[in-house]
Amino acid sequence: MIHSITANQPSFRGVELTSGLNVILADRAEESSRKDTRNGLGKSTLIEIIHFCLGARVRRDRGLAIPALEDWAFTMQMSLRGERIAITRAVASPNAVAVRGLGDEWPDLPSADLMEERSFTQAQWRAFLGRALFSLPSPDAPKYNPSFRSLISYFVRRGHDAFGDPFTHHRRQPIWDMQLHVALLLGLEWRHAAQWQAIRDRDKDLKSLRKLVDRDAVPHLGGSVGELEAERITLAQEIEDSSQALDSFRVHPEYESIRHEANQLTEELHRDANANVAASRRLDLYRQAIESEEPPSADSINDVYEEMGVVFSQQVRRSLAQAREFYGLVIRDRRRFLQKEISRLEQKIAETDRRIRGLTESRARLMEILTTHGALEEMVKLQERHVARSQELERVKDQIERRRQMESDERRVARERADLADLAAQDHDERRKLWNDPVRLFNLNSQALYRAPGRLVIDTTDSGLKFNIEITKSGSDGIDKMKIFCLDLALLEFSTRRGLLIDFLAHDSEMYDSVDSRQRAAAIQRAREVADATGTQYICALNSDMVPYDDFHEGFRFDEHVRLRLTDGDPAGTLLGMVFDPAAGG
Repeated sequence: MIHSITANQPSFRGVELTSGLNVILADRAEESSRKDTRNGLGKSTLIEIIHFCLGARVRRDRGLAIPALEDWAFTMQMSLRGERIAITRAVASPNAVAVRGLGDEWPDLPSADLMEERSFTQAQWRAFLGRALFSLPSPDAPKYNPSFRSLISYFVRRGHDAFGDPFTHHRRQPIWDMQLHVALLLGLEWRHAAQWQAIRDRDKDLKSLRKLVDRDAVPHLGGSVGELEAERITLAQEIEDSSQALDSFRVHPEYESIRHEANQLTEELHRDANANVAASRRLDLYRQAIESEEPPSADSINDVYEEMGVVFSQQVRRSLAQAREFYGLVIRDRRRFLQKEISRLEQKIAETDRRIRGLTESRARLMEILTTHGALEEMVKLQERHVARSQELERVKDQIERRRQMESDERRVARERADLADLAAQDHDERRKLWNDPVRLFNLNSQALYRAPGRLVIDTTDSGLKFNIEITKSGSDGIDKMKIFCLDLALLEFSTRRGLLIDFLAHDSEMYDSVDSRQRAAAIQRAREVADATGTQYICALNSDMVPYDDFHEGFRFDEHVRLRLTDGDPAGTLLGMVFDPAAGG
């Protein structure tokens, strides 16, 4: 329980608190103008100071960590196991927390000085409060463990985000954080939430990898297992073939010169073959000429000219006979020339044929050598190809193994998720008697505010524990705020029944904003009733115009529970005794 909150500055309006209902009321002074406001008087600042003394992280130029408060130190007195301790933390040195009144029976405490003061670091103080207020175990894993700061934020909600959803205290709160801490507060197995998040992490990584693989962005995982197996078989066959070729490969020391000689013989063969073709064509022409060339007879010439009407004289006839005889001589000489050319060409063709046969035989012998032997350069290339294919085969085998591992991991994650869902469902059933209590307490709280009681619903799903609150006509801002109120009050009472030392609950005025005055009155009275019955403490901040005097039950004296009255119009009426920018935490 929180007993008091003070500061080292005389302008601070210290507050004394008791068990039961404690109200911090922001009022409007009679001398204030219409321009004055209840915002910035210090209601939210008091919540901020409670968090500050309970180890909240300090952010520069935000909350209490502003230049105007640089010289300030705040002290909060509270009870732990019957010990009244004083917690002091300075704005200028937030990593040091001085605590007085802690006895030696607490484990793992820093040594006390002569003034019986123990100095904690911020981290040490948080760890101590986690053990003291919530019996938190020492972390047994590097992450996804219960956090004191997250748990205390359900009992001292601060900031606008804390009043948006009953099961979260910040709009960016990770799902695992919500599931783990709500499960712990409701008496369920919080480790399942940690395991679910570990599965979600792996599943997220696998899905990201799968997307990259499907877009061919991960070369070492490309293709399906079937496609990779087909490629593996092809490569294995190519490697076997190249291995056999290397085993039978013989290198000839004069391979290159032999190949050059064979190429030259091939060129000579082509030239000789072309020459023989040309000679054969000429030989055919000569043979045709010999057969077709015969001198014409005199009679045939006479017949031609007679048909033309020409009559030759005897003398002319003798000249034609002489001409025919001369032409015959010419024909005979040409035939002798053609016969000589024919003989020469036939001899040349025969010689070329013999040369071609010799060249062909020589080239055949060389080609046989080239066929049965190879050049060193060719063997090196064959070896390089063999090595490259072998490396490619190993790469494909690695791809197959990685791809199979990825698919195996995907199946394993699915199995683990299903197994964990079964385990959580079994635990949910086995702990029924335990979590029945907070569900019943929530129902009682909601029934005190509305005619029909609401329901706190706890389900197990494939993605973890699922929590929901159902209240008739829910959806309006006022009813949604009362869902938070009913849950927080149920958690306070349930924690006390379990023997936890957390025995206080604090709500800023935002809890009652937009809430119907009848439900506002019912909530305040219910909080007083529960706190008195359990010996716990409820702290709430309200603006005076939010107090539903007309709706309280007869005999309920609201003003008796006001522990601090803040006023506008004069800085002395604020919590800090100074003008404070609400945006900085006021």
